[in-house]
Amino acid sequence: MVLLVQEAIAKVCNVPPERVEAAARLADLGVDSLAAAEVLVELEVRTGRDFPVHVLRRLGEAATVGDVAILLEAAVGGEVSRGST
Repeated sequence: MVLLVQEAIAKVCNVPPERVEAAARLADLGVDSLAAAEVLVELEVRTGRDFPVHVLRRLGEAATVGDVAILLEAAVGGEVSRGST
């Protein structure tokens, strides 16, 4: 999941992928509430899954890229397949 989150943030926020490490702070990457929603949509497209609405609300609690991955894994029980993009 971390790799998918990294790729989505790099794409949505136009950040070089090498900057989007698991420990990178979202604020430092330009991930605000609007970008977080866009990242979530990008992940839904990539995985072919709809995430529960509460996931978007909880993204405000995430400080790092790794935190986002943990929240998403918890929401889907760790079962995420990579879709085609």
